[in-house]
Amino acid sequence: MRFQLFRLFVMSCSLASLVACAPESGPPASAEPEDAATEQSAAMPNGPPVIQAQQALAGVGKRGQSLKNESGIAKIITGPASALFNVEQKAVLEFQIPPAINMFKATEGRFPNSHEEFMQKIVKANSLQLPELPEGAVYKFNSEKGELWVYPEDQVPE
Repeated sequence: MRFQLFRLFVMSCSLASLVACAPESGPPASAEPEDAATEQSAAMPNGPPVIQAQQALAGVGKRGQSLKNESGIAKIITGPASALFNVEQKAVLEFQIPPAINMFKATEGRFPNSHEEFMQKIVKANSLQLPELPEGAVYKFNSEKGELWVYPEDQVPE
């Protein structure tokens, strides 16, 4: 019995390390090129996360941001938690919102005209909970592309 528990523990640790070492599907590259200062601050593990204009996909939410820069033995522990937060964000941003937008477009013949209409007729109507964003970031629906984006508060397009 004791040997079986030890074997189970070793297997779970091995699995956790494999999951933690697997490449993560983070947010896509920015629509705007980064300058050297942005790259430098993004590389600092203890600094605040750099907010870039990007499509709202898994990895943009606040939960799990502090776990992204872990390495070594800490990655074994934080890897599964980071993967969980990534899956939670992906469930809403990539698996629930696009079909809701497509359904809206099929019934109305267009994308929502504004962010307010998107929030009312897509998010609220479908009882969706958008992931909390890091401080200084906001959601904005792009009615031309039919996509939800994340912007720094001071760079939100009109």
